[in-house]
Amino acid sequence: MRSVVLSSAVSAALLCSGLIVAVAPFQAQAAQEIDRQQAGLKKAPPAGVLHSIRVTGNHRYSSEEIIKATGLQLGQRIDAPVLEEARAKLQATELFNGVAFNFRYSATVPPQYDVTYDVQENDQVFPMRFERLNVAPDAVREYLKDHVEFYSERIPGTAGVLQRYISAVQDFVRQTQPSVKVKAIVSNDDPQQLAVLFTPETPAPTIYQVQVSGNQAVDTGTILRAVNQVAIGVPLSDTRIKMILDGAIRPLYAAKGYAAVSFPKVETVPATANLGVILKVQIQDGPMFKFGAIHFHGNGIDPDDIRASIPFKPGQPFNGDQVDNFRIDLMHKMRRKGLLDATVTTETQTDESKRVVEVSYNLVPGEVYNFGKLDVKGLDATTEPVIEKLWGEKPGKPFNPDYPDFFLKKVEEQGIFDHLADTHSDYTAEASTHSVIVHLYFKGGESAKNIQKKKEDEKNKRTTDGTWSPWPPE
Repeated sequence: MRSVVLSSAVSAALLCSGLIVAVAPFQAQAAQEIDRQQAGLKKAPPAGVLHSIRVTGNHRYSSEEIIKATGLQLGQRIDAPVLEEARAKLQATELFNGVAFNFRYSATVPPQYDVTYDVQENDQVFPMRFERLNVAPDAVREYLKDHVEFYSERIPGTAGVLQRYISAVQDFVRQTQPSVKVKAIVSNDDPQQLAVLFTPETPAPTIYQVQVSGNQAVDTGTILRAVNQVAIGVPLSDTRIKMILDGAIRPLYAAKGYAAVSFPKVETVPATANLGVILKVQIQDGPMFKFGAIHFHGNGIDPDDIRASIPFKPGQPFNGDQVDNFRIDLMHKMRRKGLLDATVTTETQTDESKRVVEVSYNLVPGEVYNFGKLDVKGLDATTEPVIEKLWGEKPGKPFNPDYPDFFLKKVEEQGIFDHLADTHSDYTAEASTHSVIVHLYFKGGESAKNIQKKKEDEKNKRTTDGTWSPWPPE
């Protein structure tokens, strides 16, 4: 087959004129055609027959389903407008950020076209959740696989895509619940994992009360005090319930060594007092665990310093609070060495057979920030040099963010200034230079210590002269 191929430059020009053409020339006949196109851009590629079609750039969706969506068939009569119409169909699915095509055709009669569609898939996709629909999520997914074009477990949150999925979910739900109307939103119930949530259009009821049962290791009062702060009045959803259990109840048990606490039964019943629901949680304490191996990865702190300060060791009862408190302590130690961007994360791995919890600390120090200069505000030209002379940090040395407040406290305790009402500090860290400017603020006036002393003196006077009474005046 002798082929004629048109350049990408001509393709762009013809696309603006409503025509799409192909890539670089390789025959004299093709070169002549290009010259004519570049000179006038008037002659469109001839109509022909679709010989082949392929897809590039796709990862989530198969080439077969993309080709099917174009509506093109091998052997059909095509021209540039037909190919553009197929491109527009793909773009209209709202699954792709961009769709383009190019082609080459033969010099035969009729011309034979080899067409390539290049797609840029939308990478902002979310998992799907199904709540309050009274249907099994797995059953819904199986139905969607057979009834939604371009089905995927993760979908874009665009209006067109959501509407196709809503329509299919609605058809499935209607089989058993004809009156339920379905909606879909991109939900941020869990900030760590956005999701497309399919629910009834009716608003979710709120949690009116929480009841727990089965708990032994942690008393009911302690559990309810922790749970009620985050549960009462919150709209009901599976994600929120999981966050309540994991965020409010699990830490209480982990602090006592019960790392395998579980919730075998969680249910809701309508509240009789209002339109809310009562959340009933059955708790199973599980066995008590001990600390297993403790690992440290990364750098930023001397290993001997870690060993000297760690508050627990293998074999002791596991305590989740100790694990997190030591994580915070390590981060503070690193920051005091000038590692202001330092992060420390923990990972735990539970061994059910040995009833131990292995803990791993991951230390990422970042760059060292050095003290640059001092910026004193609120003092005059006479007193400012006094503070600068007392300041102990030297330029170019690792900056300790605890030092400024420590320094101000010492200034107040030593009574260097009369009529000093308030002091505070902050600092500016330059990420480009890893240098720190410390700002110290001084405010004149009567000191808080003197104000408190006057209040105490006044109270003492009234209690001794007979004018003081615990009851307000009539």
